[in-house]
Formats: sequence, structure tokens, C-alpha cells
Amino acid sequence: MPAVLAAADFDLPTRSATGYLLRWIVPRLEPVHLLSVLDHRQAFVLFAPQSDIIIGTGHGDVDVFTGQNESIILEVGKYDPREIEGKVIKLLSCQCGVELVPDLVENGAACAMGYTDDYLWVMDADLASVPWADKEFAGKCLLPVVAGLNVLLDGKTAQEALDTELTQYDCYAELEEDELIKSCIEFNRGNAVLLGDGGASIRARPSLALPFKLIPPPPLVMPLRA
Repeated sequence: MPAVLAAADFDLPTRSATGYLLRWIVPRLEPVHLLSVLDHRQAFVLFAPQSDIIIGTGHGDVDVFTGQNESIILEVGKYDPREIEGKVIKLLSCQCGVELVPDLVENGAACAMGYTDDYLWVMDADLASVPWADKEFAGKCLLPVVAGLNVLLDGKTAQEALDTELTQYDCYAELEEDELIKSCIEFNRGNAVLLGDGGASIRARPSLALPFKLIPPPPLVMPLRA
């Protein structure tokens, strides 16, 4: 079964998070990637039922996960349970762990992982064209997420994946001297949740083969504000 990656990239936060998945997760996945303009509800409905894992990065709220330009991908009470039945789900998005993650499990997901508050990190806007290179700021929050996802893709359990992510947060926080970045790391750690079957796993994917060439995303164009 293919993985489904739903990843927006229309503003700096989504560009930053998606960039890390492009660098360290996408090369391990089958080519069913709802990236950028493909990250919308119609495409998700088409591919999600055939997947064993759903990975999403985008904006969200307590009851909704959104894609490109904040179009709705999953919303409590407004999706077909067949889209998520039996699947391992990871949403890198603000607040989805409050209502949406429990709802996904109640409607048949094997397990779902998210965050119960905003996901916070510091970004270097000068690296928007190569967001995976922002290790000094963004990486200290996003690399723990990457580490947890790679554990899942190794065929290990969801609980092992979450434990890896939490351990990585601890390691980065212990070494961090900047109080703002350290507080973001600790905040995200405290809000990470896993509901459903912690023993759930997926088919292992091949390890990341290096070197490979990344194609940078298009320039980020921010709307002008009066």
C-alpha cells in the first residue's frame, strides 16, 4: 500500500516543515505525494483509502487539518471513515490533537499522532528556498519529527516512533542555549500525543539512499498587505 503525504508549502511555516519532509522523508516513500497545489481534498479522497500511512503537514485547528492555502483536508464529522480506516496517521499541525486526532481513532484509524496546542519553531526566512538547510533554528524542532517518522518507515511501532521524537526533543533542549528556541522545543514535546493502538505499524520502506539531488521548491511569494 502506498503512503500518502499531504504537505502544503504556501507560506513560511508550511514551506519550512514541508522542506524537512522533502529532504528526509519523501525519498523513502512511494510517489503519491500531495505537495503544494496538489494538496487538496479531492486528491486526498482519491488516494487516502489505498494507503497504510497518512503524513500531513499544514495549518490546523482543534477539529480540522488543512492543506494548500488552508483548504480543508480533514475535518471532524466531514470525512468518510474509509479514508482513514486502519491507518497510521501523523499530523504536523497546530492543535489537531484536541479533537481531530481522537475523532480519527474513533472512526477507525489504527492510531493517530498530533499536537494539542500550536506547533512552534523559529525559522530563517532567508532559507525559504532551501528550508531543509535551516538547521540552526527550524531543525531543532523539526528534526525530532523527522526522526520519529523514519522510525515508522523502518517498520517499528507508533509508540516507538513517538518515543524517538520525544527523546530527540530532550536531546536538543538539553544542548540549546537560546531560551526562545529551547522553550519551543519543550513546548512541542509537551503537546505531542498518540491515540489509538501504540503497537500499530506499517510496512517498512527502504532506507534513505544517499546521495540524491533535491529540486528546490519554487520561490515563496508572500501577499502584499496594506
